[in-house]
Amino acid sequence: MFATIKNRFATTDIEVKREDLYKVVVQRDAIFELIFMLREQYDYQTLNAITCCDWIEEEHFAITYILTTSDRKQSFMVQTMIGREDAQIDSLTHTFEQAEIMERDLHEMYGIDFPGNQNLVELSLENWVHTPPLRREFDTLEFVNNNLSFREGRDGNMDVKKEMKRLRALKKAQKAAAKKAKEEASEVSDGN
Repeated sequence: MFATIKNRFATTDIEVKREDLYKVVVQRDAIFELIFMLREQYDYQTLNAITCCDWIEEEHFAITYILTTSDRKQSFMVQTMIGREDAQIDSLTHTFEQAEIMERDLHEMYGIDFPGNQNLVELSLENWVHTPPLRREFDTLEFVNNNLSFREGRDGNMDVKKEMKRLRALKKAQKAAAKKAKEEASEVSDGN
């Protein structure tokens, strides 16, 4: 299979991640041909996920399609790069129905368009007009400060780091006290 992929898709970027997981990176214009080949010739029948990684420094997104065989014993990650500017890649909904929701998520969170997906509507962000929140240029702190208001009367809020440190110290002290009590009880019983 790997020799066929290397020759047919002119790639040497094939990796055995585990004995049951493979990864290949191909040019954008070959990705769907490879996915169809894996489905038809090698029984990769299930689309488990479509993921995205924002490589802002290289000015592209890495789009990865994760396929699994019908017996669920082998998985294949098929990856390609698309430009961040006017990001788009054809929809896979005509082959895998479950791609619709995955593409909707990537559309909303990264701003990627999937021509052919007729349902790229809001999924979890209502009336969102800002930079997609999983793009690396999105500034979460700035967004919170500019768009959200903090509730009044919350003076009793605790600093999470300080509270966790206090709880760990309390737990450690309780363990030490229990150990000491056990040792003292052992000394008393040995002394009788």
